[in-house]
Amino acid sequence: MSGTQANAGALPERDTAARDAAEDQRLHPVPNPFPLTMAGMLAALGPQAINFGISIGGGEAYLLPNVAARGTLHMHWLMLVSVVLETALVYECIKYSTLTGRSFFAATVELKPYGFWPWFWAIVAILTWAWPAWMGGAVIAAHRFTGIGNPPIWGLPPHYVWAVLALALVLVVFYFSNRTYAFLEKLFMVIMVLNIVLVLLITVIAARPEHYWQVLLGYSGYTFLTEGYPDALPKTDALALFNQPGGSLMWVSFWVIAAGFGMGKYAGQVTGVLAPPERITTNEIRWDHTDPSERAKMRQWVKLGGYSLILWWALIGGLLMTYLYSVAGLAYLHDEFLRTGQAPSGVAVPLQMATIAQGVLGPMAGWLMLVVIMVTLYDAQFPFYDTFIGRTTCDAIAVTGKARRSYRFYYFLVVTIAVVAGLYLVTVAQPFVLWIGVAISALVYRSIGAWQILLLNNRRLPDGFKVSRLNAWLLWITVVTGFGGVGLWAIFVLPGEIAKRFG
Repeated sequence: MSGTQANAGALPERDTAARDAAEDQRLHPVPNPFPLTMAGMLAALGPQAINFGISIGGGEAYLLPNVAARGTLHMHWLMLVSVVLETALVYECIKYSTLTGRSFFAATVELKPYGFWPWFWAIVAILTWAWPAWMGGAVIAAHRFTGIGNPPIWGLPPHYVWAVLALALVLVVFYFSNRTYAFLEKLFMVIMVLNIVLVLLITVIAARPEHYWQVLLGYSGYTFLTEGYPDALPKTDALALFNQPGGSLMWVSFWVIAAGFGMGKYAGQVTGVLAPPERITTNEIRWDHTDPSERAKMRQWVKLGGYSLILWWALIGGLLMTYLYSVAGLAYLHDEFLRTGQAPSGVAVPLQMATIAQGVLGPMAGWLMLVVIMVTLYDAQFPFYDTFIGRTTCDAIAVTGKARRSYRFYYFLVVTIAVVAGLYLVTVAQPFVLWIGVAISALVYRSIGAWQILLLNNRRLPDGFKVSRLNAWLLWITVVTGFGGVGLWAIFVLPGEIAKRFG
């Protein structure tokens, strides 16, 4: 069965296929959009709260405090460029999914070579994010900070009991949630608020004015123009800055659909094993784009998606939070770097940030900060399993005609295999080659996605909704700078990294 998957099994397969084909051809009314007010922005927060949480789970928790601890703020201006480029890309992906009720990844089946791209995205997502890297940081932090762990038997690390509990909880949540997206939305909203409040509070109390000013000069590019490239900043870290604040790129389209934006209302939801199955469609859902009133409603949906992206992810997540984490890293960690020549890295960064919070605001704040950071790192793993791996793979199965069972069957099969594999993967060090792949992959994916959404929106969307001239320029800049930056890094930096690692 290609394109549409019927989760309900009450009808014979032939009747189900005929019903789905008729449903795909029917014109659906455009749902009434949320108002373009703050209340509407709050109602539309869900997808961007998850996007925010993934962003915080990487660069803000690990990279930025480490870079700021060394005082190497010279290349922070790359993040400003990145925010602008990524906003244009994700906006176009939101627009496509709002108008069609279809994910970006299912849509790539329309691009040559036909049938290749959905599987390309499924395979690279599995290879890139099946390793439970963020969750691994969370469980190590939990073990080190609490002192509770398992005896190192059978060669297992002492934090392994935390990993087992964490992975088991992932499966429990997915299997027994009414709707997986609803759980993710609520959880990430709480984490987003707690993270903003705590980081803002400890930064305002302890950072001095010169710390804010130094970071601001880094963002503006002034430090780079006057002092040049800093020797203490590895070139790989600079490339990683160009991918900050990161986030979920094209995968936001799944959450826009699940949140019911535009035609997403008719696309169905992934439900737990105890909840009734819903019909999941991976075809474009049709609406009457010749009707002025329908076009007006759809324009408001698109504006709502764009405004929520700019407010919650670009301004608050992409600018405010990266700025605050950089100020915090400079204020709390730079003196230690000057004294010892060592900057905290990896899991030592969130541990150090929690220790600082404890010193500034007391033991309760230290524990709360650690819990927020650990949960943020851990929660980032949920969308990787649910969306990056599970939904992307299931869309590839559906649109390329490989499905013999329901969408929900393949979803739980793929997610279960990925989580169970994590029981082994979390015990071994991440191979250097895979680490390099993850470090640069998002820039490559962003470049490919920018090219593909430009083609899709100009080919598949009605007049008045195609890519604007400004966004077309930004998407092409994304393609060129992404491939160009990774190419230069591969030629001039990667050989040295390999020699350092294996020499």
